[in-house]
Amino acid sequence: MDTFSRKASHGKYRVMGYDQYDYSDYFIDEFVSLEQAMALLKKRVAKSNALPTSFSDVYFIYNDLEQALYRGTFDKGIEKLFE
Repeated sequence: MDTFSRKASHGKYRVMGYDQYDYSDYFIDEFVSLEQAMALLKKRVAKSNALPTSFSDVYFIYNDLEQALYRGTFDKGIEKLFE
């Protein structure tokens, strides 16, 4: 598994974070179902990790085609990006 890529392994969903202070992506986890990835995304966006809260990390769920399906932030919640 390449943890430096946004592309999930075949048939899986990858949760990645984006640190707005140092402008870097980081791997969080990979799941076999979208429901599991969404549960983690909901948990991550429920808590701010920066002040002001608008600088909190941004989280994404990617599929195995490297498409961002969902984006989540503390301030804006979760939004669907791709079908």
